[in-house]
This record gives sequence, C-alpha cells and structure tokens, in this order.
Amino acid sequence: MTVYEAIKEMRKRSEAHEPFAFSYMSYSLSRQKSDGEVEVANAILYKNPKNPENENRNYMLTYLDCSTREVHQLWQPLLMSFEHEPLTSID
Repeated sequence: MTVYEAIKEMRKRSEAHEPFAFSYMSYSLSRQKSDGEVEVANAILYKNPKNPENENRNYMLTYLDCSTREVHQLWQPLLMSFEHEPLTSID
C-alpha cells in the first residue's frame, strides 16, 4: 500500500468513526528536529485547521489520538505504516 492509498483509507475510516493504527516519523519544522518514530494505536483524522498563513497545511494530516484524546499533526510524506503494515512508497 502506498502513502496516498493509506491516507485515502484513513479518511474513509475516519468518516465512519472507525479508529485505526499507524506510525510516522516525527519532524518539527520550527525546531528542525525529529524525535523519531511515533506509533499511534487508535486514531481518527480531523480536518486540518483553516489557517491561510500556514502554507504547509496541504502536506499535513491532523489526527485525534483516541487513547489520549490529544490532537496532533504529521507530515503526509512521513507516514510509515498503516494497520501495522509498512507502506511501500509515496505515490
């Protein structure tokens, strides 16, 4: 499965309120730092905040971690796995 196929499935499940597992490589643009791989056991996607000043919003995903009830963001190209299966490519 590719990154964009996984994102499509994540959006589909989120619309149905069905949590899913995934992992991604963290990266903070403002700190220019990664804290390594992040594994999320139960999440659903949220719509990205409408902030016209954030020129990177089209490359990010916003999700709710159902276990902690915290909202986080990740860079789409840094998505690494979906439902514990590694992703094959970005296309």
